[in-house]
Amino acid sequence: MKEELLTIVKRLDERRETAPLSPAQVWDASLDEDIVKLGNKYPPANKQAIALMAGLHLRNDSLDRSHSYAQQIEDDATGSYWHAIMHRMEHDFWNSKYWFRQAGRHSVKERTRSAIAEWLSTQPGLDTFPANPIVNALKRFRDADGWNTDDFVDIISLQESGKATEDTRVLLEQLQRIELMELFRYTLEAANR
Repeated sequence: MKEELLTIVKRLDERRETAPLSPAQVWDASLDEDIVKLGNKYPPANKQAIALMAGLHLRNDSLDRSHSYAQQIEDDATGSYWHAIMHRMEHDFWNSKYWFRQAGRHSVKERTRSAIAEWLSTQPGLDTFPANPIVNALKRFRDADGWNTDDFVDIISLQESGKATEDTRVLLEQLQRIELMELFRYTLEAANR
């Protein structure tokens, strides 16, 4: 399994563009089939392995398949976290917040908050953006209160409503990527213990 998994992770890591906030289709259909084959060949035997499958599919923008795995481990904080991101990506914002609450004080939330604040501090152009609710939230994520899942769901909802600029979309997609990578690293480590 390790070799097949490493090949899949490498292909996901080679993805150049950031995933859209709300993917309309699977990023790489052949990769999705390879993930399905991995799950069939090595059926996930515990919550960590199931969460890993949810994460692999979600990193490939395969929302339905990710959801089917996350639903199997709804009583697990990591499964709830994957579930929450998937619902946010499909515009089910209320349900996303529910699953983020189910994830509780997951350690990835703090790691994500720190990584996002650090990344935003390297974006000097943020201070030149015209003030609006999304830019104001991004500055809070960088400077004061820090990133949190509920605020992030709200500003993605605002972005997806069509009332924001493409400049903020690019920033939000990068923040989503940071969040996905922090959760994926945690999930991969947990599955390999």
